[in-house]
Amino acid sequence: GEGERSGLVREAMEGMRRRRPGAEDGGLVVTERPAERVTKMVKKLDMYARIDERFTDRTTEGGRSMINMVACVVTAILLLSETWSYWSASTQRKEHMVVDMSLGQKLRINLNITFPALSCAQTHVDAMDVAGDYHPYMETNMVKQRLDARGLPVGKVAPEEANVVENKEDLLPPNYCGSCYGAEEHEGECCNTCDAVVQKYSLKGWSTKDIRRNSEQCQRELKNPALAALDGEGCNLSGFMLVNKVAGNFHVALGESVVRDGRFIHQFAPQDAPGFNASHVVHSLSFGEPYPGMVNPLDNTPKILSEERGTGLYQYFIKLVPTIHESRDGTRLLTNQFSFTERFRPLAPHLRGHLDHDHNKHGSSPHHTQATTVLPGVFWVYDLSAFMVEISYPSVPFTHFLARLCAVAGGVFTISGLLGSVWGRARKAGGGAAAKTGKL
Repeated sequence: GEGERSGLVREAMEGMRRRRPGAEDGGLVVTERPAERVTKMVKKLDMYARIDERFTDRTTEGGRSMINMVACVVTAILLLSETWSYWSASTQRKEHMVVDMSLGQKLRINLNITFPALSCAQTHVDAMDVAGDYHPYMETNMVKQRLDARGLPVGKVAPEEANVVENKEDLLPPNYCGSCYGAEEHEGECCNTCDAVVQKYSLKGWSTKDIRRNSEQCQRELKNPALAALDGEGCNLSGFMLVNKVAGNFHVALGESVVRDGRFIHQFAPQDAPGFNASHVVHSLSFGEPYPGMVNPLDNTPKILSEERGTGLYQYFIKLVPTIHESRDGTRLLTNQFSFTERFRPLAPHLRGHLDHDHNKHGSSPHHTQATTVLPGVFWVYDLSAFMVEISYPSVPFTHFLARLCAVAGGVFTISGLLGSVWGRARKAGGGAAAKTGKL
């Protein structure tokens, strides 16, 4: 019909060739569509030069398959390893050491310690620094908890109060003369404090259990509810204290700590020393604010003395390392890490010595000669390092991670191509040698 003839004419017009005079092909020029022209140009673009098939030598199928398989396995393993390294890098930390330039700061000591064989009436914490300065009011952030023989709480939590005073008799009314309850050495002698009454009874060799509870002097001084503890009870001491950021010590020891003539001493009767059981459990001890993952080596450390071993002096020598912890969000925290060594000195079997133990004779730590009576108790002696550790968590950029993946994949396939080439040459050399042998 008419439509079919129109279609044939259109196709003939599209395929028509124009005659060009002088052309070798009879003067005909093929007209191309623009799309075909672009396609041919794209096909001509190639980064690598084409090599004639006559100059190529293909690897055998068996060798190519083996090399490709090994390359894929190695690539997968290396890519997984790089991925794991990238994800785990966010949890890895970097430590850098610098000189500690911080000045005029306070040192926070956090502690939670239980004394299972000492009542809260016997448990007092004292602190002093290397210069001999004592800190009588640093216990304001600490509390005591009475514990029964099974370690269960008894009564309410009571605040720890400083027991370092210059003279308790300054609080008494004028012309006050307390009774010694039959233990006085001469008529008219006064016992104005609980310690004086207990000391007189101790010198007589009498029991001080009842006099500590019933004497007027002791009852007057029992302001702290925790001091009303019974024999056989334990005591838990917890809280924190702020001291000068210099070397020093804090301790729980026998007797009452007093300041006499500017000297920090412990008053005690030698015959009371065997009954002061220095067993203790350090639930936690740290210096400064904690950060995630921080390890305090003295946490959950029990030291229990047996009756055969007897009591004595525990010493912990602590080395503090100032630390700046920088979290992933950039928050910086100034705290302290520490390491320690420990020492135990048993009480001498035959007590000879003084009623007073002077700390100032030995600086900030209780070092004594063999002739001096050991002061039963627990001492934590600390010193600070001159260097500071900076802890940070550097992150790997995602672009670096992608570059590593590309380097791994490209390196493996390059090496696999090299191995394939070596394999092909070896096969070709082997085939050529076999052909020469056959001709011979």
